[in-house]
Formats: sequence, C-alpha cells, structure tokens
Amino acid sequence: MTAIVGVLNKHAVAIAADSAVTMGNTHKVVNSANKIFTLSKYHPVAVMTYNNAAFMGVPWDIIIKEYRKQINDRSFPRLEDYVNDFIKFLHLRHFFCDERTQLEYMIYFLESFINICRKEISRDKEISEDEITKDLIDEKLNECLLKNENADRCQEFVSYTYDDFKKYSGQYISDYAVKNKIENVDLLVESFYYYISAKFSMPLYTGLVFVGYGEEEIYPSLYPINISLGINDRLKYYLDDKNIAQITEHGPGAIIIPFAQIDVTQTIIRGINPSFQDIIYNVIDKSIASFSGIITKILDSNPSTAAVSEAVKKLDLRQVIDEITSQINMEMRKTYTEPLLNTVVSLDKEDMANMAESFISLTSLVRRMQPGEETVGGPVDVAVISKGDGFVWINRKHYFRPELNAPFFSNYFK
Repeated sequence: MTAIVGVLNKHAVAIAADSAVTMGNTHKVVNSANKIFTLSKYHPVAVMTYNNAAFMGVPWDIIIKEYRKQINDRSFPRLEDYVNDFIKFLHLRHFFCDERTQLEYMIYFLESFINICRKEISRDKEISEDEITKDLIDEKLNECLLKNENADRCQEFVSYTYDDFKKYSGQYISDYAVKNKIENVDLLVESFYYYISAKFSMPLYTGLVFVGYGEEEIYPSLYPINISLGINDRLKYYLDDKNIAQITEHGPGAIIIPFAQIDVTQTIIRGINPSFQDIIYNVIDKSIASFSGIITKILDSNPSTAAVSEAVKKLDLRQVIDEITSQINMEMRKTYTEPLLNTVVSLDKEDMANMAESFISLTSLVRRMQPGEETVGGPVDVAVISKGDGFVWINRKHYFRPELNAPFFSNYFK
C-alpha cells in the first residue's frame, strides 16, 4: 500500500510519498519503492504512482522513463494535455506487451472477477465457497450484469460493443468456463464485458497522479487517473474526476489532496477520522429511525391519534438524515478545513514541503502503532514544483551513493 499527498497553492505544489511496497501476494513489506517521477526533464511536470507498481507486468518506472525519453523537451499548453499524450504513448507502445500477454491478463482479471463473485455469494448466503452451486453463480453473474450495464463506462469502451468483445475473447473465456465448470458461458462473457467496461477500480489497478504546470498555466493543477489493463487495443482507464485539483484565478487558493491511504490526512483536514465519521452517520441513521418508531408506536396505541401516526410513517426520514449530515459537514469545513486551507494559501515552498512530508510521516506513525502490516513507511520522498524553478527535490532516497556516481547526473540531460 501507499500514502501520497499533494499540497497546492498559487506559489507551487508540494508532493510527498512513502517508500513502502508489499511484495506480490505475500505479507512482506519493503521500504525501497520510488513513487514520484519527473514526467519531463525540462518542464515542471511530475507523476506519482500508488497501488500496483506495474502495468501488465511492466514496472511503471520503466514506462514513465521511456515516456520521458520520448517526449524529450516537448511541452504542452495544459497539464491535461500531458495526460492525454501519455495515454497515446501507451497505445503507441502496445501497452508494453504482446497479444499473448494481454489475453493472459484478461483471463487473470476474469478469474479475479469470479473469485469476487464467489466471496460475495459466500458472505451473503452465509455458506462456504464449497457449497456454492451453479445456480448461485448464475444468479450472481446476472446481478453483476444488471448493476454494471447501466454504470458509466470507461472512455475507450464506449464504442467497444459486447459483440466486439465476444468475438475477441469468446473462445478463451469459453475454455476457462469449461475448465472451471461454469455452464452459462454467454452470461459469463456478457457479465465480464460490462465488469471491465465500467468506470470503477479493479484488482491490480494503478493510480497515476499527474501534477505540475502546462506551458500556458501559471498556477499548478493535479489530474489523477486510474489504469487497470489493456485489451484488444483498448485501455481500461478513467479520470478520477472527484479528485482533480486546480488552483485558479477565481477558484480555490489552496488544496490538500491525499491518495491511497488517506485516513490520517483527512483526519487533520476535516477534524475527524473518516471511519469514526461513518460510525456517527450510521448512529444518526439508526437513531432517527428508532425515534420515529417510538413515536408511531405511542400514536398507534391511541385510536384518536392513529391518523397522525400514519402521517409520521410517511415522513421522508432520509431527507432529515441528509440535512443533519450536511450540517455536520458544513460545521467541520467551517471549523477545521477552511482555517487550515487559509493558512496554506500563504505558505512558501519550504513550509509546503514540510507540510506534505508531515502528512506522510504521521500516516506512517499511525500504521506503526496499529496491529498488522506497516503498509506506509520508509523514507519520505518530497519534491516541490513551481512555475519558475521547475521540479526540485527536497528529500530523495537513492539506491546508490550519489558522490560515487557523477556520470549518472552528468548524463541526465543527454
């Protein structure tokens, strides 16, 4: 796992990332991963990564550095243009894999999809996975189909029809179905098609956070995308619209935005731990429903108030609950978030870097004190990107001793 953060104001953007990475499907955590990369050697643009460290088996650091070599000293007017050009680059390089690898990953994601279905059946029906019947599998596949066929679809799958997908993958999925004793092959193919088309995270996804300045931009911005796999010349990715951050003339003057393990940073920003906030909202929901039940029970006990009881039962409790939670959110923003952001507005580059590093260090400390794996840890890499100074490292780990490798630095711009 990972913790990364961006702190933006009109002066610059400070970014920070931990170094912890979990090795494969094991519980071994090492603290040597690099998650911040310059996207260009000549312009103030960078990218941060979280979750899966590879794409279709190829480490992201190789892909990003190949893109950096290919783009050379070219620039784009806006940061969003770098994102679009990076996607084109992945297509140009055929997702850094051959057709066989794409099919293998498709089957891997299919297997993961089936495993998710089986676990949900086991949980909902309160049975072991060995007790799951073919009818229950078909029922779950139908449920997934109905849920996902109406979901927003990833950009490159909008024009990619079910018939296109069936023609491309039908035989391979059919072979998988026979091997795993799944009888309704057409249902499996269609359900899986809408699963990989839908705009939501899949297992082994990677978050790429592009940050910095376009050539025509004077204030920083941040664009996160979610990438899962490439299949039949289609890339499953989508822009994480909710987490786009832009400093603008008439918009916000400061933004703090964390990714991956965000609970500690959000606790500082909002003044409450997100998990505890969910508990409070659940208690409010149950308490209002319980209070309404008590009132209607009292009214039902008296024939003269039975009509009032019916009116109370028809009240829209969800509207009341939403109003309460909305008021709580407004108070949290007014009391905690806005004063913090008002301070960030005037911070200089050094203080922004210290703030970004502190968010990651605090997350690491919390994980160290909690039971389980320390999924955030190791050295904290910190950088500041500004329009005038470009990309500047504040803290950076090396796998080698810099003083012994002068050629590495002298060859950087070659």
